[in-house]
Amino acid sequence: MDELAKHIERSLKERGFCVVLEDDLERCWPSGKINRADREKDIQSFAESRGWNVSILNTDFGVRAIFERHNWRSAPH
Repeated sequence: MDELAKHIERSLKERGFCVVLEDDLERCWPSGKINRADREKDIQSFAESRGWNVSILNTDFGVRAIFERHNWRSAPH
C-alpha cells in the first residue's frame, strides 16, 4: 500500500489527479476477500487518511479510482 501511496502522490504533484486501475486496486484490496461496499469504504479511508478525495467508478472495464487532493480545484493557480 505504501508503493501505491507513493505513486498517487507523484501523480498528484504532476497532474493534480491520479487514476488507479483495477489491477492495482486488487493488490491492496482483493475483491475476492472483501465485499464491494467494504472495499469502497476502505479505499475512501485510505484516501482520506492522506488528505485526498477519491471517486470510485465501476465500469465495463473494471473499477477505477480517481484520487485528487482535497480542494485542489479551488486552490489559486
